[in-house]
Amino acid sequence: MIGIAMLVLSITILAYIIKWVYDKSTYWEKQGIKCLPALPVFGNCLPMLLNKKNVGEIMEDIYNAFPDEPAIGYYEFLTPRLLIRDNEVVQKVLVKDFGHFVDHGFDVDEKKNPLDNQLFMMTGNKWRAFRSKMAPLFTSGKLKSMFDVMNEVGDGLLEYLDRNKANDIDIREAMSLFSMDIIGSAAFGINPGVLKNPDSEFRAKAKEINNPNWRNLVRMWFIFAFPQVAKYFGFSFQPKSVTNYFCNIIRNAIDYRKKNDIQRNDFVQMMMQLKEKGNIELKTLDSSDDYLKNELYDTNTEIFEITDDILMAQAQSFLLAGFETTALVLVYAMLEICQKPEIQDDLRKEVMEQVKLNGGLAYDALRNMKHLEQTVKETQRIYPLIPFLARVCTKPYTLSNGYTIKKGEYVYIPAAAIHQDPTFYPDPKSFKPERFAEQPKPGTFLPFGEGPRMCIAMRFAMLVVKYGLALFLLNYRAKLSPSTKLPVKFMNRAFGNIPSEKILFNIQKIKEQ
Repeated sequence: MIGIAMLVLSITILAYIIKWVYDKSTYWEKQGIKCLPALPVFGNCLPMLLNKKNVGEIMEDIYNAFPDEPAIGYYEFLTPRLLIRDNEVVQKVLVKDFGHFVDHGFDVDEKKNPLDNQLFMMTGNKWRAFRSKMAPLFTSGKLKSMFDVMNEVGDGLLEYLDRNKANDIDIREAMSLFSMDIIGSAAFGINPGVLKNPDSEFRAKAKEINNPNWRNLVRMWFIFAFPQVAKYFGFSFQPKSVTNYFCNIIRNAIDYRKKNDIQRNDFVQMMMQLKEKGNIELKTLDSSDDYLKNELYDTNTEIFEITDDILMAQAQSFLLAGFETTALVLVYAMLEICQKPEIQDDLRKEVMEQVKLNGGLAYDALRNMKHLEQTVKETQRIYPLIPFLARVCTKPYTLSNGYTIKKGEYVYIPAAAIHQDPTFYPDPKSFKPERFAEQPKPGTFLPFGEGPRMCIAMRFAMLVVKYGLALFLLNYRAKLSPSTKLPVKFMNRAFGNIPSEKILFNIQKIKEQ
């Protein structure tokens, strides 16, 4: 009898699991939302696991399959997500109706993973409070004060290129070293020195951040697909050994400044000032929160304690997030202009003109390089490093097709697919910087996101990329090495557009011609 009872129980449990998986895999069909068929368990993600497509390409296939739909169903393994396709709806979600989609949807366990309590992960009023205190770091005045330090790192890049110019230059390696030195030095007052010592521990730890191995891949997708389960088991976005290493470096920088009474207009100084204050007071609704005026009526003051862990979380996230992203934008911009000598020559002419007008490669010179900025934007359009933007619905929202997005339901905005839509960008595969002589349509250019949740460090990132490109063009001519394989292939299991092979350049110093 016990054996029969166990058999019946096992069959019942199995049937329940099969029914649960089936319901998950047919969720959008039952909701009347169009979608591509999903495989049980794998959803629409099997091509990524089989190393055939990356997530951006998968979303692009879904995006192109339903050109007349404002929103489409997508299955992230067992989890249904809603892809927002219409650019006007995108703009509503990110800007006009932001009050319905305030949060990214990550639920951080501050006790298990205190260093994950970053601005990107924060929700509601806590996010608003800390963003308001961090925003002043990226004003024009602060960026200009950081630029002098950038010039010192620029000299290090030229020395590195001079040492290696006789051979093929691995441009991704060069720009990765450059971005680490420039972010560490300009924003944190620490000198990683990786351009001089590429084999340093700092460099080794930094490479672990975006290593597309199976462990990192599973951790990343588990956090996205099952945020509550990830929270329960204490999953973190970064290996603790990496975050602890960089936090120790930041703590040492703070201690050194305190002991030596050093002050600079950078991230570390801002953290020290916040720590001295001890807390942040925020009214639930204030004059700067027009985007929330229809959702919030309470004007009580909330107080958020500024702990060492919170400050370390902000610092290490800003430090680590910029290493690979800025380097890759530089790499892909150089890849394109090396294939189009006419664009390279025109950019070099603009750089030289502005250098002459401003008495050197100065902050104001970079601001006036319009063609260079267009080139960077076109690079970001073709090579988006973030294939989609995620938002969680914080208040029910009804779309034009009648579907109501429920509270707690996630929406994804397929930025990579939108960037490749010929409706917005004719001949989208071609590299045409002149597209950005005019502003793109709202909701169609999303390298940094849009609206109140736009990347807070956007202007700093653009400054670093423009400086790196201008410095290179001012000193070198470049062409692709015959050893570079075209078209460039990407790692399908990586989260963004990460090249799977080296991109090699032949460079020649201009003064030597």
